[in-house]
Amino acid sequence: MASKHIIVGTAGHVDHGKTALIRALTGIETDRHPEERERGMSIDLGFAHLTLPSGIVAGIVDVPGHERFVHNMLAGASEVDMVLFVVAADEGVMPQTFEHLQILQLLNAKRGIIVITKRDLVDDEWLTLVEDEIAEKVKGTFLEGAPIVAVSSVTREGLDKLLKLMDIIAQEVPPKDTTRPLRLPIDDIFVKAGFGTIVRGAIFSGTVHIGDEVEVVPKGVITRVRSLQSYGKPVEIAFAGQRAAMNLGGVEREAIERGDVVTLPNTLFSTDRIDVRLKTLQRNAFHPSVSVPKLRHGSPIRFHIGTAERIGKIFLFDRDELELGDETFAEIQLDEPIACAWGDLFVIRTYSPMVTIGGGQVIEPLPKKRRRRKVASELNLLAQKAKSERDYIVAILSEGDRSLTLKEVEQRLFLTAEQARQIIIELVNSKIATMLDNQTIVSSELLNQTFESILSLLLRYHSERPLRRGMLKEQLRSAIGLPSEIFEPLIQRFVQSGEIVLDKEIVRLSYHEIKLNEEQQKWAQRIEQRVKSAGFAPPEVDELLSEFHDREQALDLLTLLVEQGKLVKVAEFVFHPSVIERAKQVARQLCEKQGSFTASQFREAINTTRKYAIPLLEFLDHIGVTVRRGDVRVVR
Repeated sequence: MASKHIIVGTAGHVDHGKTALIRALTGIETDRHPEERERGMSIDLGFAHLTLPSGIVAGIVDVPGHERFVHNMLAGASEVDMVLFVVAADEGVMPQTFEHLQILQLLNAKRGIIVITKRDLVDDEWLTLVEDEIAEKVKGTFLEGAPIVAVSSVTREGLDKLLKLMDIIAQEVPPKDTTRPLRLPIDDIFVKAGFGTIVRGAIFSGTVHIGDEVEVVPKGVITRVRSLQSYGKPVEIAFAGQRAAMNLGGVEREAIERGDVVTLPNTLFSTDRIDVRLKTLQRNAFHPSVSVPKLRHGSPIRFHIGTAERIGKIFLFDRDELELGDETFAEIQLDEPIACAWGDLFVIRTYSPMVTIGGGQVIEPLPKKRRRRKVASELNLLAQKAKSERDYIVAILSEGDRSLTLKEVEQRLFLTAEQARQIIIELVNSKIATMLDNQTIVSSELLNQTFESILSLLLRYHSERPLRRGMLKEQLRSAIGLPSEIFEPLIQRFVQSGEIVLDKEIVRLSYHEIKLNEEQQKWAQRIEQRVKSAGFAPPEVDELLSEFHDREQALDLLTLLVEQGKLVKVAEFVFHPSVIERAKQVARQLCEKQGSFTASQFREAINTTRKYAIPLLEFLDHIGVTVRRGDVRVVR
């Protein structure tokens, strides 16, 4: 890692001399395909490299300029640290020059040099006019005030000056992040005899060693790196800022494609639906000759992120149509998944005709379902809060019913486990978040609100139903309105505090006790005696409750007697425990006498009807007293 590495990309109209310029700078021919050499223009990405005077290594991506191949230009533009913005001296600014400039602007390009090629074809006066035209066209973009140098790839005039300018700007490029996981968007795939499948691309972040296990996302292909090359030389390790080629073991060429991302296993989301902040270009950003179609709710689009291109649809949350120059939030649904994380930049083009119309930032890589008219304010709040990775996690947690695991924090922000853990520790220490277990956090505000809500609900329930032990856990969860994955660990946490008791599926306040008044005691005795006297022909629950004027209170008393074991609920009937014991004895006696028994024999032995005998037998099966074998039963 001794040498600094950067990625330089070209941009500009077709046949403005980008490929010739790279050849003159590096001696490398980037037109790799016979068709490209025959046409005299780049169709696909080409790659070269050179070492600048300071020792910085520049990998150069030669992107096609023809309108038909803008999707290839987008794949190359996503990688660059510095742009050589090429305009031919004899033609000046052309339509594709406009589109390339806007794409770079949308992808947050920061550094560039304006290179006027074919200097040998024009005089000084014409060159001055071209320089003035370019300066006017790049106002308000990242190239405003950028250095301009005129060169000739034929006579080599101006090349030394260009190299010096490139070196100066290259030293301003901040070091790439090698602390994050590996991320290499694939821009080229080929098969080499004796090696197998090889992928190439610029490493956005992290490092990769020979022998590392990697995943190709979104395909989900797990493989190992057999060998590595960087700029044509074998290496043991490649790192962020370099272009690299890696031989992937056991992967068929057809299993992966350009736009896939090589990363570490389980570090990057695969998704076909994302929430985004979207901005369309101003009308003056387009060449006067370009007709720009409108972007409407549900419009088909071409979506570009990293080196991937997908067909999709855009759904606007707060309007039906997006005017040029407007900014809003939207959901994008794609025909095939992509690999992405929070903060990733993207570009969209209209489906037909194909015009770059806008771009933006991924706000939510795995969005929840939202109501259309309400979602714009929700996403605006999320975007406003999420100024940093830490703030993004806070904003997600503040949505009210969200929890995040350590793995989800890693994947949403594309961090290592340790980096994600440090964010979580900081949020917990600052009381913003609370750990539910070693892997899951919720907002402390949600924790406190849920605790207060549970206390309030249980207090009211005990007041209204004093004869019930407590609320069913699922009933309480539904009343709170939390998903099970959050509610369950929260309940366990509250139980540990001692204020709440969880008895199987019943939740109650710790101080709640059931005390029967004199009238209720009489009712309970009456119910118990009524059931006991009925023997093997007890009343149905509805029939039993109809004997009392306060049906709800009688039901609570009946439930209490069952919970206390004083009565036994069997299907829609209630039996006395002594009757159940008698049924067990009868079953054992029948088996001792004849080895097994039928339902009819059991019914006759207890002198009742099939209506009661069958539920009783099924109950005995359920509690493990008997086992049914065909038409007979035996005692266990």
